[in-house]
Amino acid sequence: MGLHMDRSKFGTGDPLEHEREISHLARLRVFFTYFGFAVCSLAVIASLLEIGSHAILSLYHHSHWKTGADIAPDDPAFSAFPWAWECVEEQPRRLKARNTYFPFRIWGNSEWHGDCINNDVTDLGAVRRTINPVNPACGSQHKTSIWVLGGSTVYGTRIPDWGTLPSYLSKQLNTGSNCVEVTNLGVEGYVTNQEILLLIEKLKAGRTPDLVVFYDGFNDSDIGTSLQGPGAHGGYQTTKARLEGSPAGRLDFLERSALWQLTLELSKPLGRKGPAKVPVDRLSSSSVDTLNNYEANLRIARALGGVFGFKVCAFWQPAVIYGHKPLAPYEQLLLKLSSGQRYPFFALVPVYKEAENRAAEKGDFVFLADAFDSVREPVYLDWVHLNPVGNEIIARAMTPYVQKCLK
Repeated sequence: MGLHMDRSKFGTGDPLEHEREISHLARLRVFFTYFGFAVCSLAVIASLLEIGSHAILSLYHHSHWKTGADIAPDDPAFSAFPWAWECVEEQPRRLKARNTYFPFRIWGNSEWHGDCINNDVTDLGAVRRTINPVNPACGSQHKTSIWVLGGSTVYGTRIPDWGTLPSYLSKQLNTGSNCVEVTNLGVEGYVTNQEILLLIEKLKAGRTPDLVVFYDGFNDSDIGTSLQGPGAHGGYQTTKARLEGSPAGRLDFLERSALWQLTLELSKPLGRKGPAKVPVDRLSSSSVDTLNNYEANLRIARALGGVFGFKVCAFWQPAVIYGHKPLAPYEQLLLKLSSGQRYPFFALVPVYKEAENRAAEKGDFVFLADAFDSVREPVYLDWVHLNPVGNEIIARAMTPYVQKCLK
């Protein structure tokens, strides 16, 4: 048996061919050397830009002239409270920790404990802590159970537990011989579509209140006048892009980078960029559709109440864009910004008008957008969120209607 060698594995033995192979390998080495250097350089540059942007963004937030789009502790509606800085600084930490998916509702509340805000785990899940005063007159008698549903204005964004609307409502109702326990089921960003799902979820779990209170308006109006229409939810386009796997959905994590956030801050002259609104000539029909959707949700809630044995009371909330409140200078700035191109909240005005008309005609819900018409002091933290003074005023306005609903 002779030794056979496959020369194809070792080249042809031609010196010119051998030189060409060496030259080819050399070019590959050069290419990958430069490619690796470029990738490493881009990574270093990106890291430096991110670190630098984070530092600049931190300085910018502490020094830039506020446009009114951001709740800040030195705003007039906030500055009188010693806990303002504490609550503002806690907000981003809490938001970073809450990224949890909830079936069908998309997002919801997770357990959180801080100096300002507390979400307690209860038999209803994680709910914002409500300060329910102990009424000695109650003794051991049954407490009337009230669930309050809504968005961030019910939840109490940047407001201490004692200063939320449900806490003040409990304080107002627990007078005399009344025995009431109020539960805050508000979730930031929710519209009534999601609140109905939340209500159904709790009812299916075997929990039943005596009364369900809805406090909405602003979020439903904002979503209802967007191009997605009243059947959508907050962040609709982002969620849609992720589920459909579009390039924008795959890369939207870049929007959380400091560099992207700094670019947005420096590029916006006023306010914040909001969802695209429907054209002006469609605002009237959009307002009708929004109220139809809202009232349909209330009918569903009342139908559920007939089956499960609870009553329903609904309120349309105030906003700086509507009503005749004597506006403080800071609130005047908010109103001016609401008609800007960056965040056109003026589109919500026709919805509020439609809501006022329907509340007067049908009485299915109470219109509270005029609750501050005689209040001179600043109560708005931004376009819709209220400080504790504003929440207390609203709670007082709601109390007689709630008491009537309970009878």
